Amino acid sequence: MNRIEAAAVDIRRLEEHDRAAWEGLWRANLDHFAAPDQARADMPVIWQRLMDQTAPLLGWLVLYQGRAAGLAHVVLRQHSFSTSQIAILEDLWIAPFARRQGLAERLVARLVQEGRRQGWRRIEWETGAENLAAQRLYDRIAALDPVKRYRIDLV
Repeated sequence: MNRIEAAAVDIRRLEEHDRAAWEGLWRANLDHFAAPDQARADMPVIWQRLMDQTAPLLGWLVLYQGRAAGLAHVVLRQHSFSTSQIAILEDLWIAPFARRQGLAERLVARLVQEGRRQGWRRIEWETGAENLAAQRLYDRIAALDPVKRYRIDLV
């Protein structure tokens, strides 16, 4: 597997001037997962939330040689068993040109570093049962949670 030189990679929180890069990556993610049209219509509101320092939605950008190569969205939530927040990794997207280079693993490692610095209790996420490539990474770097998830769609 090819690995990108560490100096060529920058992983940081999204900033106002990153909007065009974020939109390109986010649209690619939405297209890949066949998201409903409403997800595209909601992009301006999602961006506002990502930029709102008081909102629980945090955005991360992966740059490779100055080019937008990936993103992550993390939602912080309170936890009833602890005063520490739980970080929910809602989205992790690596652009096709940058896949299989170790960027997803570096991005998760950066989130772990931030979580330790901020005092998060843990980071949790889910992935599709068919997403075997992601599962190979996640099985190596995290513990599989044995909990089943249920939902009731309201909209």
